[in-house]
Amino acid sequence: MELDLNHIHKWDDSNGDTWDPFWADDDGLYSFNCDGRGFGKAPKNLAFNRFEGSSIEELQGFQVNSMDGYGPANQHGPDNATWKACGQECIDGIFYAFVARNVYGNESHDPLMRQTAFNASLIKSEDRGRTWVRSAVDNYARPMWPGPSFGAPFFVHYGKNRGSLSIDRSNEFVYAVSTNGFWNDGDSLILGRVPRLELPKLDASCWVYFQGGNGLSNGAWSAQISDAQPILGSPARCGQGPITYIPALGAYLLISWYNPRPLRKWYQPDEMKYDFYQAEHPWGPWALLSSFSDRFLAAGSNMYGPALCSKFQKAEGDGTRVILFTSGCQFEDKPTGIYKAWCIPVLLHSTLLPSARSIRYNDPKITRKGDWSELTSAANRSDDVLTGNAADASISLLFKGSGIEYIARKAAGFGDVEIVVDNRQPTTISLGIKNFPALSGVSVFEALNLSGKMHSVKLRSLGNGPINLQSLNIYK
Repeated sequence: MELDLNHIHKWDDSNGDTWDPFWADDDGLYSFNCDGRGFGKAPKNLAFNRFEGSSIEELQGFQVNSMDGYGPANQHGPDNATWKACGQECIDGIFYAFVARNVYGNESHDPLMRQTAFNASLIKSEDRGRTWVRSAVDNYARPMWPGPSFGAPFFVHYGKNRGSLSIDRSNEFVYAVSTNGFWNDGDSLILGRVPRLELPKLDASCWVYFQGGNGLSNGAWSAQISDAQPILGSPARCGQGPITYIPALGAYLLISWYNPRPLRKWYQPDEMKYDFYQAEHPWGPWALLSSFSDRFLAAGSNMYGPALCSKFQKAEGDGTRVILFTSGCQFEDKPTGIYKAWCIPVLLHSTLLPSARSIRYNDPKITRKGDWSELTSAANRSDDVLTGNAADASISLLFKGSGIEYIARKAAGFGDVEIVVDNRQPTTISLGIKNFPALSGVSVFEALNLSGKMHSVKLRSLGNGPINLQSLNIYK
């Protein structure tokens, strides 16, 4: 797996978190947001939005419904909780979303300062999100799932209009996964399902819960939620989120997100981890595929709340590119902030990547010209960088291998660099970014399928701002 940090995309005009976009039957992409104005004007506990466009880069967001019945952002009820949206989906032309009551971690009295989630219900819309039933009043008075056991449900995504696949009887059943009652850093995940024809009834008594064994067998499910057995157990490492089926790979993926160290202040993590798990069935068994830290973001910025999207999956090389939606903090509502909808392409390779050796920026084999200076990182961060400040700054290297990859920092104020491999046609890369925290460890260029003999690479400033180097990865 690779995070394509070079193609992060953010909707600067959005605001809020908990983005879980679903692919509707009209080919549109829709999503709730929480604790913000979404693409509207006034901050709400939750609001409903539509994305329009034929590619991630072209998508524009619009608010469909401000969901006023669920209150303005951070409005607390008599239970000291606020409304939050959980998982969302379009199934047979009807829009669905789970909503739940949440108590923030600084008010929940949880020893790990976790945000609790409880009293979930399912709502639906038959007019593209303009109106919804059940009402917030009904959901508060008579929640479909009282308590925390199914307190943060998210659908298993299968594709457009919930997909037309029959894998794991998904043509017969709708699946949903929930933490054990936490927004962040839960302990386990359980799986529920309901007959697809019964879903519109919005009746929790139609649901059953996985209790082990072969999930395709009726005996592996119980109508009693207390009988549910975790499909994934990882104490304090199970943040809420969906499971997404990747048809090209014939596999399900889920992301277990968490604070690797206990929070000291709400909500100010010093690092977030995203553990990617893979399984052949929604009930598992789940195997850890890869783990990523958000330390590529500048200090003081963090990401959270990931969701893999069914739309815009496409074949690329030996694998598949999928889009990871996420949000981040801190929480400013301004274009430069990351408390918004933004996404990172994820490259899922079906074969192992070739091995590479990393040549750091201070390796003596690298030849420098011009004015260069070293910027060291803060403690516990690996984002040291060599910066070329002169208009004529350049770096050259002779290497033997089948490919080369240029790893750099991207930040506001950096300029363009020209890259030449073996006197081939030059490639120009911009190291500057707008309205985003500085990024470290970004793969900004690669040249593969070289002969395996001796080659040369030269990086040269184009004079419109500093350039930089963190490392050059040489493939065997």
